[in-house]
Formats: sequence, structure tokens, C-alpha cells
Amino acid sequence: MADKKGRVQEIIQRDVSEIILYELKSPLCQYASINEVRMTKDYSYCKFYVTHMDPSKTDVLVDFLNTNAKKIRALLSKKLSIYKTPELSFYKDEVYEKARHIDLVIQNALAKKPVTLKDLEKEEKKKKPAAKKTATKKTTKKTTKKPEA
Repeated sequence: MADKKGRVQEIIQRDVSEIILYELKSPLCQYASINEVRMTKDYSYCKFYVTHMDPSKTDVLVDFLNTNAKKIRALLSKKLSIYKTPELSFYKDEVYEKARHIDLVIQNALAKKPVTLKDLEKEEKKKKPAAKKTATKKTTKKTTKKPEA
């Protein structure tokens, strides 16, 4: 038997996408995108990771979808032919932002000149001027022991 859970997730993702885009009729949902769906083994809970074409509107979109989750679930139950329609929760998908940050870090690392141990030693020598050795006279005190009586 193939991956039944994966197939059900794909069907739910497709149906919820259609509901968000065509049946909610909100201008906020016109540029919404469901990137990932995670479902529990017993199909009782389903997490949707969503984004918006305008990144500043993603948080507003997530709030809007979470407030309308029951309505979306009711519409989804009419389209699905499974025993239990899962409870829906929507989250902001941050994968693309994290990937963009990692790309910037890699580009910055590649743009810099590689640092070797010799380069570090040269920098240390520049920072620390050669200390002049001055002759210091050691003074020692002689202590005399008193004879015990």
C-alpha cells in the first residue's frame, strides 16, 4: 500500500487552497499560498504553513485564516469523503526567509578573503608593538633569623 497519509494531505491541501482562493472571497486571500501541510496519524489535526506574496501581509493572513478555520473546515467536509475532517490551524511559513538568510551568510563568506593562520599572526604583530626590554635591578632583602633562646 502506498503512502495513504501523503495522498490525503495532498487532497486536503488542494481543497483548502481552492476554498481559500475561491470561496472565502477576501482580497487578502487572492495571493495566499499553502506551502506545506502536516497531519496527525489519526487525521484529527492538520497544520497549514501559509505565505502571502506580500511578506508584510502574511501575519494578517494567518490571523484571518485562523478566525475562519471553522468555516473552512465546514466547507472542506463537504468536499472530502473521509470519516473525520481534521481541525485546521494555520501558521506562517518561515522557510523562505530562513533560506534567504542562509544565502546571504554564504554570499558574505564567499566574498571575504580567506583568512589563514599567517594572516592572523601578522595582524597580532601589528596590534602589539615590540615591547622594549628594560634592565631592572632585582632587590632582595635578607632576613635574619633571631636565635631562639
